[in-house]
Order: sequence, then C-alpha cells, then structure tokens
Amino acid sequence: MESEYPQLNVDAQFKPIDSIYENRLRQFIDEGGQYSRLMLPKFYTKARLDNGYKEGSEGFIELKTWAAPGLSKPLFKDVIPAKLDEFKTCRKGDRFGPAWSSHWFEVKIKVPTSWSDEEVVILKWDSGGEALVFDAHGLPLQGLTGGGERVEFELPAAWRSTETTFYIEIGCNGMFGSTQDSYELRDADLVVPNLAARALYYDFWMIGDAARELQGAPKHKAREVCNRIMNVFDLDDPESILQCRKVAKEYLGPDVDSEKVYEGKMSKYNAVYAIGNCHIDTAWLWDFATSKTKIARSWSTQLRLIDKYPEFVFVASAAQHFKWLKKYYPGLFAKVKEYVAQGRFIPLGGSWVENDTNLPSGEGLARQFLLGQRWFEDLFGIKSNIYWLPDSFGYSSQIPQLCRLAEMPNFLTQKLSWNNINQFPENTFNWVGIDASQVLVHMPPANTYTADANFGDVKRSISGHKNLYNDQKGLLLYGKGDGGGGPNASMLERLRRIRGLSETAAGEMPTVHVGVTVSDFFDKLRSDTDNGEKLPAWRGELYLEFHRGTYTSQARVKHLMRTVELLMRDLEYLATKASLELDYRYPHRKIDRLWQDILLCQFHDVLPGSCIEKVYHNDVWPMLERVQRIELEMLAEIKKLFKPGKYILNTFCWDRAAVVRTNSSWMQKGYTAVSSKDGVLVPVESSKAVKYRSKLTHRDGSYVMENGRLRATISANGVVTSLYDLVHCREVLDSSKIGGVRYVLYSDTPLSFPAWDTELFSWEKYHFVQATKVEVLETGPLVSSLKVEHEISANSRITTVISLDALQSLGDRTMLRFECHADWHETYKFLKVQVPVSVYNDFASYETQFGFTKRPTHFNTTWDIAKFECCCHKFVDYSDYNYGVSILNNNKYGANVHGNTMTLSLLRAPKYPDGNADMGSHSFNYAILPHSGALGAETIRAGWEFNERTSHVGDFGKSIVSVAGDENLILSNVKRGEDDSGMDSGDIYRNIQKKYVGQKTIVLRLYEALGGRARATIKVNYPVDKVFKTNLLEEEKEELVVKDDAFEVVSRSFEVSTYKVVLKI
Repeated sequence: MESEYPQLNVDAQFKPIDSIYENRLRQFIDEGGQYSRLMLPKFYTKARLDNGYKEGSEGFIELKTWAAPGLSKPLFKDVIPAKLDEFKTCRKGDRFGPAWSSHWFEVKIKVPTSWSDEEVVILKWDSGGEALVFDAHGLPLQGLTGGGERVEFELPAAWRSTETTFYIEIGCNGMFGSTQDSYELRDADLVVPNLAARALYYDFWMIGDAARELQGAPKHKAREVCNRIMNVFDLDDPESILQCRKVAKEYLGPDVDSEKVYEGKMSKYNAVYAIGNCHIDTAWLWDFATSKTKIARSWSTQLRLIDKYPEFVFVASAAQHFKWLKKYYPGLFAKVKEYVAQGRFIPLGGSWVENDTNLPSGEGLARQFLLGQRWFEDLFGIKSNIYWLPDSFGYSSQIPQLCRLAEMPNFLTQKLSWNNINQFPENTFNWVGIDASQVLVHMPPANTYTADANFGDVKRSISGHKNLYNDQKGLLLYGKGDGGGGPNASMLERLRRIRGLSETAAGEMPTVHVGVTVSDFFDKLRSDTDNGEKLPAWRGELYLEFHRGTYTSQARVKHLMRTVELLMRDLEYLATKASLELDYRYPHRKIDRLWQDILLCQFHDVLPGSCIEKVYHNDVWPMLERVQRIELEMLAEIKKLFKPGKYILNTFCWDRAAVVRTNSSWMQKGYTAVSSKDGVLVPVESSKAVKYRSKLTHRDGSYVMENGRLRATISANGVVTSLYDLVHCREVLDSSKIGGVRYVLYSDTPLSFPAWDTELFSWEKYHFVQATKVEVLETGPLVSSLKVEHEISANSRITTVISLDALQSLGDRTMLRFECHADWHETYKFLKVQVPVSVYNDFASYETQFGFTKRPTHFNTTWDIAKFECCCHKFVDYSDYNYGVSILNNNKYGANVHGNTMTLSLLRAPKYPDGNADMGSHSFNYAILPHSGALGAETIRAGWEFNERTSHVGDFGKSIVSVAGDENLILSNVKRGEDDSGMDSGDIYRNIQKKYVGQKTIVLRLYEALGGRARATIKVNYPVDKVFKTNLLEEEKEELVVKDDAFEVVSRSFEVSTYKVVLKI
C-alpha cells in the first residue's frame, strides 16, 4: 500500500478544535436553540390538531370542565356521570384555580382519518399542574405533569378509529406543591410524533454525552460519529433521518431500539443495576389527599411503561400507599396486583411508610415492620427482604437488629450523601447495630434516588463508588421522585443507548443492566463478597450531618406521637388482660387501625416537622388527636369491666414506690404515694406514713426544697443554683458556669431548609431568659413546688413549676421536676434549657429505641463537631465512674452534652415550609435525676415512669406476667398474638391463615437496656401450653422449655426479644 500513498499534498487539512466541535453538538437537538428550525427539532412532530371543534374538520378535540367544590378531591365514581350536566365548555388558554383545587375534564376526540396509518398518536396535555387520565369506565391510565415534565399521553389503538370520550382530573398544584393561585391549560392537542426523529434525538444525545464526558479513543469516536450525523442530516430530506440513525448505530450497536440490547452475560465488573422507582413523599409540600392522587398518577404511568418496555421493572414502597390505592382506585390496584404476580411491579421496603427512624419509639419501629410486612403478605403473598429508606434523616443504631428481626437483611439509603461536614466513607458495607446485628447496605454512588438515567448518572454509579476495591457494582435509582412521577419513556430510551455504547466505550463506561431487581443486586453483591466478609463494617448509628433541627421542629406532633405510642402500650396491655379473663374480645381490627394512623404520622417529613402548615392542621393533628381520644375511650370501657378498687395498675415489670399523679376523686390534690404489691400499686394509707416528706422553706433570699435525699436551691430570680445529693454528699450542678439551670434563647438562622436545619454558629448568638415572678405553690408533705414565670421576649413567655416529691425510703428514685407551659411567638429562634453538672466524661448516653447510643462530649474531630445536636428519647445521661446525671423528658427529642453542660432542646421557630410552625401554646416536662454510679436501671426505669400518661385505677388483679432476674431486662410491651382466632379482627389479613384456632396467645416484647448480658425468669399468671421465641413478625423460631407456667430467657447486649406464649385457655 506504500506505493498508493500520495507523494504530494496540496490540500489544507486541520485538526478539529475539541471545544468548538463539542459545543456544536448541542445545536442539533436543542428545541430552544437559535437554529432549531434548521436542525432535527423541525421534525419532532409530523402533525398537530389544536383543541376545539372546527366545522369541516375531519378530526377534533373538544373539552368540557367541572370544578370540584372547595378543595375537595372527589373520586371518578362521584363525578361521572353524576356531575356531567354541570360540565361547561372550555378551551386551551383558560385558567383554573385556586391552588389545591381539583377540576375534571370531559375530553371528546376524533383522530383525523388521514392519520390512520400512523403508528402513534398522542394527546399533548399541559395544564400546568398534575393530572390523571381516566378511560370512560373510570380506570386510571396515566399521570401527567405540567411544565414539560410529562405532557404526552399515547392514545390506545382503539381510540384512533372512532370518536372517543375520556376524562382527565387535574390538580392545581405542581409536582412540588403549589406556588401559584391559578394554572393555565397551555396544551390540549392531538399530535403525531415523528418516531424516527425522536429516536435519533436519543441517539445523538447519548453519543454527544460520550463525546463530552469520556476520555481517549471512545471520546473521539463519539465526536466523529456526531459530526457525521450532523453532516448527513438534510433539512429538505426527512429520509436523511434514517441515514443518520445508521451512522449512530455504528457507535450504539444495532439493538438499541428494543430490549435485545440487554441480552448477554451479566458483567461482574463496572456493572450498574438500574432500578426504576418513584419516591412519593406521603406528605411534605402537599397533604395526604394529594399524595393519594400522586400514587394513582405515578403508578398508572408505570404500568403503561411496563407494557411498552419489556425490560422495565418498577419498585414501590410503603404499605400505606398500596392501602390507599386499593381503597380509592380499586381498578388500578387490581392491575397493579397482576403485574406484581408477573414480577414486573415489585413492592418492597417492608414498612408501613418510609418512616423516620430517629423519633419513633422502639415499638413504633417494630410495628412499622410488623404491619408493613403483613400487609404485603396479605395483599401479594410476599415479604420484602430490603428495608428501603432513601430519604430519611439519619438512621438509628437499632435499625440493623430490627431489620433482621423483620427478615430484611438488606438496607438501602442515599441520604448520608447530604452530610454537610464529613463525606461518608462507604457505599457498600456491613452496618452493625449496637447489639452486633448486621445488615448489608448499599448507598447508590450517584447520590440520588431520583436520577434522570442520563449518561452522567450511569457513569457516576461507578466513578463515585467508594468501595470499588471490595466490589465493582452499583445501583442506579432512576425516576422522578419526592413529588412522585417515576421513570418516563425518555429514561428508558437513554438507558438502552447507554447500554449499547458500553461496548464501543469498553473500559470507559459501565455496563448498565435493566430488568434486574434490587434483590438480584444484593444477592449478587453477597455472592461476590463472600457473604459480606470482604466488606468493611460501620458500627453504631448512621448519623446524618444535616437536618438536626428536625429533632425539635413541630413540637405538637412530637408531643402527640409520644402520647399515643405510650397509650397504645396501656391499651394493648389492658385489652389483652380483659380478653384473657373476662367476656371481652380483643379488638384486633380497631387496634390495627389505630397503629396504621400512628405509623402514617411517622413518615419522614411528618414526624420530623418538615411539612407545610395544612398537613399538620388538616391531617396530622386531627388524626393523632382522634387516635388519642379513641385510645382513652377504649381504655375507659375496658376498665369498667374490672371491679372498682383503689389500686393503680402497674404495667411495668418492676416494683415502684412513688408519688403518682392522677385525677381520681379519692386522691387529694391529684396525687398520692403508692408502693408495689402483687403487681399493682397500692396507695399509702396516709401521707404521714411517708418517711421522707418533701418540704419547701425560704432561706437567705432563696427557696430550698428537700426530701431527705436531694436539696434544691432556687434563687429569688428563679434559677436552680444548687442541687445537692444529701446521701452521697456532693453537689450535682456546676453553678460556676452559667449560674445554674437556665433557659437560653438562640438565634436560629440556618444556611438552608429552615424547618430541617440548625447550625453550629447559632451557639455564638444567644441570651439567657430572665424570670419575672416566683411564687410558692406547695410546701409538702408529698410535693413541694414553685412557679417561675419567664418572659422570653415581648411576644413569648414560659411558666415553669419546679417540684420535688416525697420519698418512702432513701433508696427510692427521686428527681427535680420541671413542668412547663410556654406561649411561643418567635421568628427564627431556638429555646433550650442548659444544665451544667459536676460530671465529666468523654461520652454521654442518649436513649434510642430499645437501648442507647453513646456520643462524644468533645470536639476533637470534625466527626465529633458534626454531632453538636443529637436525638434522644426519654433521657440523656452523663455519667462518670461513680456518679451521673440524667435529664428526663416527656416529649422532647433534641439534646446535646458538651464539656460539662447538658442541654435539652425545647422549641424552634422556623418559617419554612410552615410559616406558623410551633406558634402558640406548648406543654412539656423535664426532670434532673442524679444517680450514683454509671448509667443504670434507675435511669431506664425512671424514663418509663416519667412518661407514664395516665394512672389506671381499679381492681385489676395480678399482672399478666412477672419478670424476675437482671434489672437491665425491660418488658416493654404485651399484646395478643397476630395469628389468634377468636379476636375481633374484622376484614384485616384475610389471606393470612390463623394458626391458633381455639387457643389464645400473648406476645411479650423485652429488651436489654444497658449493653450487657441479661438473664431472667418470666412467670405467666395463666396456664401455659408452649412458648416460642419469635421474630418481629411473630414467626416462631425457637421453642423454649416451660416449667410451672414460667420460662427462662437470656438476652445479649441490647437484644430485642419477642416471645409468643400459647395458653391453655
């Protein structure tokens, strides 16, 4: 060939300039570009028919509309045909409102006969907000979202040959709430798309991305192919589009127009598993009612995509969403169920909602899994093996154990990528909880659960992976989310092309797999890492370094949640007792419904306090208040079944001696001293029998309370300046720092997300709140108390009753109590109470579900600094070797301990997304509990007792069970078994067979609370047949030995144990 090489070269030849040629590529497909009429966009649409009937036209689209009253959202069956006479003619350009209103459209169309040979005809509909297309029989067909998000509905083939009527419901809100009062119907047209031009659009887009983002030979080949496509394209010859596609397939491969592109071996290295999903916030910038419509819009759309793309598999979480779909859109639910059976629509997650994991109680988390998994099993015959929480605000250290107990060994999130101080170091790892249980975790390396499935998303799914030395595969979660929507056709077209070009770009581009499941991914991951042995382990909580304000925002919902959770404990206990001893059927269905509402309100924007105002005012507060009312009514009815008596039910598994507050008529001033006897609390006959009475005196200008064990000194200006332990002869407080126990008001202006965030710099701008009045209320003998009034500002004030109870012996628990009522009207402020103590340690203990989490009290590293605000439950404790202080609370969750100052967060005042968040009246209690030794059972038990919501008075007989043994083992809940017959179960769980027909079972939940081994004997006060240790789902795992209606249990550190007791009654 050397002889053919020309001897002379008289041509001017140049090397293409990279930046210029790459920028040129954008011109070819850009609809908004200055050359769009000279480029491919000219051919995107072949024909269009505007809405409105035209005389002589062979086709038409005709519209009528009806506005739903107020802000109601009536169902199809309530509108069609009942309201058709009220529909009025409308057309494109009309506006509809107000915000959050619902409007129904009757759409009559006739497709022109000249379009009869066209492969596809679409309705282009853009009403600005969200919409849902129904057929004439009320079956939801597809969701639409205005603003160009999702505005095309492909007409079914049958509709193209005859005049057709169908319906569209629009909501005057966008995907992310509503920021305007009216919405314009911009488009309502019939359109014939140019399928070849649209296919070339995707071809060119992905090859162009390769030209911009790849390196080396694949980059230059992509740019050369794009350049040739632009040169082959002829504006005057539509057939040139097909020639352009042939050029494109030189780079993409021949199979990008079908699912065949995914055929071939699964790659082991640089593999990306693309999972279609649709994150629908159950409430956030919209209410529950809007979410119900989002579910129907999103999931109906996915069914159409499943039909169109054989490779497509879709996943969806939250049993609550499936329940709503079944109730409000039964026809659509039936279709979803068909696709679930085919393995194309996959329910996963195993929880009732995508819940917050910081704030719910331990039992709340347990019920998320119990109800979630049982609903999936009842509806679809499946259970999820993946806990799916892509968007919650940090993850409790007990989640690994609870997941394993709910048969979910896998966990997925990506939220830690939001950390604002430290980058989380792993993507794939073993997460080990405080009890040593582990789950296999993957955090998608693209750092999103709402990827657009574009070139960069797929590339980042490997390039952003921090564990490539362990395993070379990543999940890509694609689909419109938060406000719903899910994947669209554009995403699936892009993924086909990205898979196609991975051959050409070998080594530069990961191989993307579509059609696999999340379970497939985790199974492969486990297989390729020796069952996780090759992976690193992360121990303890997954603390999110962001959204720390959510421990405090919307205090009322947190107060209600703590209240209803604990009342459920009492209700289930008494209902169980009554169903075993009296003519009373356990109200299984009613209790299940109450739990569903409680769990719904644990959604990860609802309970943390990051929703708009209407969510709380219209949905959450009324719902939880209704739950509380029903709980109290049911408790009152059950108590009537027992004999009257002057005994107080003790639902705890330990003896008590205390001053109990209740409203029984025979108790003076609403409280009495009680002590334990045979599992109940018996009132002390006379206050004179109480040996260490509480008293209050006035000395040297200060007020002094004491009870034989503690002496509290309160200054004339209402500051607790001293708390002295009379038994251990030591001062509890360090008054040299801030003078004593003080309220502190901070400026609270985070960098972003006001309801979610609080920042460290707020610590530098604060002032102490001053008291304006101190008043003596009681001077003993059972209780001494002072009322202190503080003026927080010109607009806000707080009244605090400080009290000290009497003791029956010096060994009884005692604490200084603070009962608070605040009238709060602030703007971007944060109220806290600080307690400086004479204790010093590098770590403090914050109660979490079924245990506690240790966190640093210093700022050695940025990881320590990041935890400047943390979550606690009923207590936070600060102890050294021989002494400690616990701060108890009855409805607060934010706290921090740094240096020797303990701080409890009380109230915030953010102004977005709820401009009136937390404004108004608040009630809350906290207490200072000094104790000898390190954190122990005294604090655990005091936390439970301090949160006791009501005292149940009557003659209840013996307790259901008694627990004798190590005091670090806590009996937290007693209920009837889920599989019992003979309960009032109604229509729930019809497809789950009742195992115990003719027998009764009780379920006991225990946990080891202090981080050590525990052993105990559980005595059941009923004849016992069998006892099983179960998982959270009450599935039997191990039978235990029973002797004399008792059985032995052994618990490891922080273990949560569930036992099913089969009775002989």
